[in-house]
Amino acid sequence: MRAVRLASTVATAAVLLAALTACGSGKGDNKASAGDGKDAGAAAAAAGAPADPKAALAAAALVMQKAGNGKVAMTSPDASSPGGSGTADWKDPAKVALDVTGDMEGKKLKIRVIGADAYIGSDDAAALQGKHWIQVPNSEEMGGAFAVMGQMMNPVTQLTIAAAGGKPSKVGQESVDGVQTTHLRAVEDTATLVAGMTSLTPEQRQSVQKTLEEDGKTLTVDFWLNDKQELVKYQEYGDSNGASKAVTVKYSDLGKGGKVEAPAAGDLGSQADLLKLFG
Repeated sequence: MRAVRLASTVATAAVLLAALTACGSGKGDNKASAGDGKDAGAAAAAAGAPADPKAALAAAALVMQKAGNGKVAMTSPDASSPGGSGTADWKDPAKVALDVTGDMEGKKLKIRVIGADAYIGSDDAAALQGKHWIQVPNSEEMGGAFAVMGQMMNPVTQLTIAAAGGKPSKVGQESVDGVQTTHLRAVEDTATLVAGMTSLTPEQRQSVQKTLEEDGKTLTVDFWLNDKQELVKYQEYGDSNGASKAVTVKYSDLGKGGKVEAPAAGDLGSQADLLKLFG
């Protein structure tokens, strides 16, 4: 799925966010950076959206960082891609958690991600010999994709990367589900984006760029921010596919997301039964 392809950029998110927070504090006091981030987020919400798109995205990143969790709903035009709704927790950027239920390959499945650990579940216990979950090894393509999807649901990552490296502009004022929002757009050159991922090995950067360029040489990323500088909606697509192929994520009930925990060990089925969930 397209959102998963972009997830490789998460490797630089923590560094970029730290840089933005430091700039916002104006004092260079590393010990106070966490507190400054929360204060900046509150100040941004009180002041409304900054006129400059980069500043608006950076301020929204701080607001979402303070919120830490919320409800999410993801939709994709590709029927084979996992979409659905549930909760996400991004307090710890190294261990983003996701718990959603949705359709995948025409089946109603549950996806739970906690950091690098991914699980697929179903209410059809008969398919898993009385169990409800299967852990998917992150060393396998599916497990890695789900783990990356969890990281991609971190709104702080998306906002920070766009603010630091994109070419954002203001599209206009729009209503999203009855809420008035400011629509911002960042056009990100794939080659430039990947070149800036200094924490990746040359082999990793080559792989990431190849994956991203399946959707085009450039990526268009749209953000809708409400008057509190909260991210309400996020959407992205490559220039080869166009907006009709965009993946969309909506955020709501910020700060009210429930705790995401790993399934009980006694409720884990055999990985050999994984295909039964799609049968």
